[in-house]
Amino acid sequence: MGPLGYDTNDLPQVGRSASDDILPVEQGSRASWIEALGVQAAIYATPAVLQYAQMSEQVLRPGAPGRVASFIHERIPAGPEFHAFRAPNVDTLYSNAWVRLGAEPVELRLPDFGTRYFTVQVVDAYSNSINISARTFGSAAACYWLVPPDWSGDAPDGVTVVRVATTITWLLLRIQVLDGDLDVVRELQDEVSLTGGETGDALGPVVGADEVEADWRAFFRAFDAVLRLNSFPRDEWAHVRQFRGLGLLGPKPWDPDALDVATVGALERSFATAQSLLRSSRPQLGIATGTGWTRVLDKGAHGHNFLARAVMNHVGLGANVAEENTSFNTHVDSTGQRLAGRSGPYVLEFAGQPPQTAFWSVTLYRAETGRLHANPVRRHALGSAALAGDGGPARLVISHTDPGAANWLPCPEGEFYLILRIYSPGQEVVAGSWLPAAVRRGAGAADGL
Repeated sequence: MGPLGYDTNDLPQVGRSASDDILPVEQGSRASWIEALGVQAAIYATPAVLQYAQMSEQVLRPGAPGRVASFIHERIPAGPEFHAFRAPNVDTLYSNAWVRLGAEPVELRLPDFGTRYFTVQVVDAYSNSINISARTFGSAAACYWLVPPDWSGDAPDGVTVVRVATTITWLLLRIQVLDGDLDVVRELQDEVSLTGGETGDALGPVVGADEVEADWRAFFRAFDAVLRLNSFPRDEWAHVRQFRGLGLLGPKPWDPDALDVATVGALERSFATAQSLLRSSRPQLGIATGTGWTRVLDKGAHGHNFLARAVMNHVGLGANVAEENTSFNTHVDSTGQRLAGRSGPYVLEFAGQPPQTAFWSVTLYRAETGRLHANPVRRHALGSAALAGDGGPARLVISHTDPGAANWLPCPEGEFYLILRIYSPGQEVVAGSWLPAAVRRGAGAADGL
């Protein structure tokens, strides 16, 4: 039997009820039950809802910049005005597309990227990811067919088949920007092509990215659309079936106006509880390293760890798998005090640069929003591109005011946090034997390199 349980499929004494779940009749008990279910549903649904809202903004709303099965290219690196999702990197240009898989494959063609870092992150509706990159398939020009799990056709020679779990699939392309070569990256973006996929009827209601984080009605309306478009993993049925008590998984689209008063109040409270829980849990993302940094674990591969999955996507939607991009984040200095410009300046020094075969960077974000910090030099990150040297020590100065150093990373006067990203990380990083040094406060922070 063991800790993983046992299979009941062939056990005649284990029944399968065909009846609807009961809901308490007494209003107080009903509200308590619904509120508990609502928190679980909101945590489970967070990645899917945030993704659906992005799709809605980009391809469903009137006047949206894109359409299904067509890439939307960002032509400049992310800045403080970037609001598609929190904690964007500033090392690559983003391109993204939404495809609806059907009976016929969706064809993705990529150019030759040479030695430049790139990845097409293929993300299912619940944030599970695989990558098309130099690490997985090489960097030469190639053709890929994206197909659903049960596809049984034959691909021609030279075509690689990639199976994806859900009907709606998000393609998130990142191409490294090197010093002064934006035009080259834009040309590579334009050489990427995407054909096929189903359009059909409207995919679901239009909801805003900000709306689903502020309005419980918009959130659950989006979750209902996700379930109708993609269903859910079969081995999560025992968890998801509970949500029928919230009016989900029914024959008709979810309608908040059809809910009784006790359910409305309970869902509103449960949504607020879940949002507060996600915000307060951001610093717990991953495992502590002992130096103030947290090593982010299981990105794009959370399995049934629904809370960790929700927190990860709440911090930064579309996080890549650790083998492609290992991340560390810190909200505190070496003494455990929260990072804040008013308490700085700070120094972050690597005795030996992070092991990688592509590049690394440290990016700074405002703690209250997860957005990039607007500053007079428009510098949001520093890393191997600016501090590579001979591969030896690397030193960053983090300060609210200009310390007169080329290695200055500007921060706000208030609280902030840092994300260290290591692209194509070395085995020492993936295995956890290499760890970043603590962020130090005080003496020597204003010195140059």
